[in-house]
This record gives sequence, structure tokens and C-alpha cells, in this order.
Amino acid sequence: MRAVRASLSARVGSAAAVAVLATGGVLATAGAASAAPGHGHAKLPTTLHISNKAVARNHHHADALTGVLRSHRKGVAGETITLDSRAGVHKKWAVVATGTTGTDGSVTFTIAAPTTKTQFAMVFAGDSTYRKSHSNVITLKK
Repeated sequence: MRAVRASLSARVGSAAAVAVLATGGVLATAGAASAAPGHGHAKLPTTLHISNKAVARNHHHADALTGVLRSHRKGVAGETITLDSRAGVHKKWAVVATGTTGTDGSVTFTIAAPTTKTQFAMVFAGDSTYRKSHSNVITLKK
């Protein structure tokens, strides 16, 4: 058997190639681990939309306020939504009801028709999977 001699530059080049391959493998492994759920992944974006429909109930009117929580155009189920309101000259929002989204991401609150001009909005506080979001504001008048 005959020994093969390599120049110093060839040996350094080979060592550098091995180092790059080894580092690439470590980086790929670290990238896969960081993409796994629960390892600092980014929260999914959400949207929340509110709409209303007048409801006649025993000669008294009420409003059904419906919100839909979505992420990537799909309903998000089992999340807590608050219904906030402010009336008249009050600038601060107050939580008036809390509900949970159904399998399609929707939640409905039935409220008595307001006696003064009142604004309503729905709020999702977010969680470990989803970002927070606020609905549009609707105004109901007496």
C-alpha cells in the first residue's frame, strides 16, 4: 500500500469543508427544534369582527351582537371574548359581558336596546397560541 501525501492547503481546505458540513447539521437541528410548538414560536395573528341584528322579543327590542374570531381565515374555537361598551360622554370602555367562541369562531351577546347612544366592541386578549385583537366599533342608538 502506498501512502498519499496531500499539501497543507489541501488538508486545510478539507478540514474547512468538514467544519461547514458539521455546523450546517447543528444549525439545521437547532432550527427544527426552535420551530416546534412551545419553543418560542411566533403567535398566530387573529381578526375579530362584530355585527349586530335587531331582535324583537315580547314587544321589547334587543340587539344580538355577533363576533367572529379568525386566524388565517379559519374560525378559532374555545377562546374567551369580552363585550365592551361606552355610552354618552364616557370615554372609558367597560366590560359588560364575557363569552366563549363556538366551533366556527363565533360568539353572540344579546343585549337590551340601549336608552342612549352606546358604542360596542369585542376584545380577544390573546393567549399562548394567538395574538390579541379588537373588533371594529358599532354604535347603537335608542
